[in-house]
Amino acid sequence: MTWAYKDKPEMTAQLAEEYTIAGNSNDALVIPAGLAFAKAIAKRSELELYQSDKRHPSLLGTYLAACTSYASIYQKSPVGNRYTAGLDPAVARFLQTIAEETVREYFDRG
Repeated sequence: MTWAYKDKPEMTAQLAEEYTIAGNSNDALVIPAGLAFAKAIAKRSELELYQSDKRHPSLLGTYLAACTSYASIYQKSPVGNRYTAGLDPAVARFLQTIAEETVREYFDRG
C-alpha cells in the first residue's frame, strides 16, 4: 500500500481501501506502508518522510516502509532492531514502533 502525496494527505483513506480490496480479491498480502506514513506524520509532523517532490520517500520514509514490510511479512515486531540505516536511534525506534502499531492495527493482531 503506497502512501499519500505529502500535499494530498486525504489520499490515504482511498488508497488504503483500494489496496485492501485488491489484496483481498487476489489473496495477496497488503503491507500498510501508507497507513504507517499517516500515523507517523500525525504523531511527529516534523519528521520528513518525503523527498522534495512530495511523492517519493526520504531515508526516514524508506526506513518506515521497510519496518512496516518486515512486521507484515514476518509477523514480528521491528522494535529493537539494531539496524537504523544511520538514523538517530531514537528516531529509528519511533519509526519501528509506528510500523509495529500500524501492522497490528491493520491486521487486528492485538
